[in-house]
Amino acid sequence: MQTSTQTTTSQQPAKKQESVGKHLLSFAVMIVLTAIAFAAVGLKIIPTHLVVPVLLVMAAIQVFLQLFTFMHLDQKGSLFPIIFIFAGIFVAVISAFGIFMLL
Repeated sequence: MQTSTQTTTSQQPAKKQESVGKHLLSFAVMIVLTAIAFAAVGLKIIPTHLVVPVLLVMAAIQVFLQLFTFMHLDQKGSLFPIIFIFAGIFVAVISAFGIFMLL
């Protein structure tokens, strides 16, 4: 009985350390992507017709990093929240398209 308690406590700090590293790496990547976006727009590195698509791609990368890192959607049993997130994205896209068509 004590051996199972010892293995659980010894595995827990390693998992916590892995989680902290994962969070810090993801945060660093998001900061770099944000800095690239600001530099691309502020310094006019990217041609004008490509600014919006490039920013949207970088924003999509950040959204997925945030969902899977900070919202823990990569863990087991997270199918239900994923379904709701994609349903929300679907409704948002349809709404945005409808508003665009009205203009």
